[in-house]
Parts: sequence; structure tokens; C-alpha cells
Amino acid sequence: MLAPEGLPNIGDLLASCASEPDAYHGFDHEFHVSTVETRTDVCHSLRQVRGELKKLRGTLTDTASEAGLSVLSAGTMPNADWRTTRLVRKPRYDRCFEHYRDVVQRRVTCGCHVHVGIADKELAVQVLNRVQPWLPMFLAVSASSPFYDGADTGYQSFRNPLWAGFPIGGPPPLFDSHAEYAEHVRQLLEIEALTDMGNLYWDARLGTHFPTLEFRIADACTTVDETVLIAGLARALVLTCIDEIQAERPPVPTSPPMIKAATWRAARSGMNGDLIDPMTAEHIPAADMLDRFMHYIQEALKDLGDWEEISHLASQILTTGTSSHRQHRTLTTTGHLPDVIDELITETTRELL
Repeated sequence: MLAPEGLPNIGDLLASCASEPDAYHGFDHEFHVSTVETRTDVCHSLRQVRGELKKLRGTLTDTASEAGLSVLSAGTMPNADWRTTRLVRKPRYDRCFEHYRDVVQRRVTCGCHVHVGIADKELAVQVLNRVQPWLPMFLAVSASSPFYDGADTGYQSFRNPLWAGFPIGGPPPLFDSHAEYAEHVRQLLEIEALTDMGNLYWDARLGTHFPTLEFRIADACTTVDETVLIAGLARALVLTCIDEIQAERPPVPTSPPMIKAATWRAARSGMNGDLIDPMTAEHIPAADMLDRFMHYIQEALKDLGDWEEISHLASQILTTGTSSHRQHRTLTTTGHLPDVIDELITETTRELL
């Protein structure tokens, strides 16, 4: 969010959001005063996801406007100065800042997290292992953070490397059981690599409060359409992996270093160039990699009744470009970074009308 003369009390703003008619507690603080977290309720269809996103964004936009603010959704705020951003003061955030210091201060970023319910913890761990080769695809499609501290970073998602300063980030390890997963996390807490479970910043993890698999790799999506796309891809991928497990099909062998390399390539290029297929260790045009992914989850999308919508939204990304691509296009056209910010504000709220 932006304000010409500083930010008001963020607690007052969130309280105003919560007091709106039919509003539920879908808003919360984040580490930085300029950031608001929005959360949908549990959704059972993409139509419900879209409706909740519109309600959340609409409520936040209207309430912020009354305070002289504008709202935008992106992986980074293009002209934010991390040196002067203020942190929200609450005990958990204070502990995290004291532990990680400027890694927290510099990370003025926003992500799109999708939870997919899996009641069986053992099954959830197996699915976590199997989704990993496809996680870079989520980053490439959602890339929305090319600018940081007023400069072009050369990345489509600079948010991703900004998280590298945390000790527990990137692709998660592969685990044989939930017991092994839980023991690994316990050890990380014991050696103080984590201050609490919330600092488990893997690209995907088991939900810390709910029986879910949580996808965390995506940048905050600028448009509602892009957010719905990420949610639809995540649910279909989970169901595809569950079907494979139940059919006792072995996973395709991959290595953590190859997945990490593929993640870096996705952050660097987004959908603008080649990506790395970690299952074949080859460069492949981004559009072809997206086609491979869509083919892999096609049956699940059709079973869910989501194929038409998700295939359309995926094609739309190839036609209009990711948020990062559009931001670069605006800067090339006008030469002024404030125009990029204005366009982000417009795109964030365009589908609410």
C-alpha cells in the first residue's frame, strides 16, 4: 500500500476492514507496516476462490482509499526503500527480527500461499515429495517482482532470491515419513535455525495450523485471474500426485540441487525465456514447460471441472505476459517507474468492477 504522507495506524485500517458488512477476519498484519495479509475462507471451487478474492480486495481497497492509500499486489513494491520501512511491533515479529536482523528488514516482499487440504499426514509427506519438480513452474507463472529498491534487478522474481538469507528456505528435503519430517523440524527448532514453526520458509511445506499442503513459492499475484490460476494449478497437482500414489506409480527421480537450479532459472527468466525441467535436466522454452505441466495435471483438472478455466488462464499468461513482463513493458514505454506502480494499482483492482 502507498500513502503520500506516510501510513496511518495499520491496526485501525485492519479494524475498519473487519467492520465492513459481511466481512470476516480475512485480514492481518505482516512484518512490514506497509503490508496487509489477506486470507480467503476454505474454498471448494475456483468460483468461490474468485468471489472471496474479489471481496477481500474490494474491502481492502475501499477502506484504504478512505485513508488516502492505494493498494497493489506484487512480489515487491518497486520503489520501496527497505532502509526506512517500518516493522509491525508484536512479540513474534520482534523475536524474528532480533534473530535474523536485516534479512527480515530487507525482505519487503509479498507471496501467494495456497493451502490444499490433505487429512492424512503420511500421504501429505508423500505428496510434498512429488510436487517439488513442478514448484519452479508456479514461480515462473506468478513472477511479479522485477524491481527492488527502485532498480531493475534483472530478475522476473527478485522476491525469490531475497528469501535466500533465511536458513530454512528453498526446496524442502525429501522425507520418507511424517515422523522424519517432524523430527527434522524439531531439530531445526532446537538448533535455533527457526524461532518458531512459522519460519519454516520452504517453497512448500505441511500446514503449521491445518491439515494441508501449503504452496509458498509463488509471488503475490497482481490480478485476481493470476491468483485463481495458481490456486487451480496447486489443487490439480495435489490430486494428480495422490492418484499416482494410490496407483503405486513411482515418482520420477530428481535431485534437490537440480530443483534448486530450476527454481533459480524460473526466478531469473520467468516465462520470458528457457526454464529447466528438473526431471530431464534440460533447458526447455517456458511455454513448452507450461504445456508439459498442463498435460501432467490435465485429468485432474477435467475431473474437477476446472480444465476450461485453467487452460484459458494459462494461455492468457502466454499472451499478455506475467506481471513482471507487463511491468517491464510499461517502464520501457514510459521510462518512469511511478507509471509501473500506477499500472500495478490499476491491475490489482481492475477485476473488482
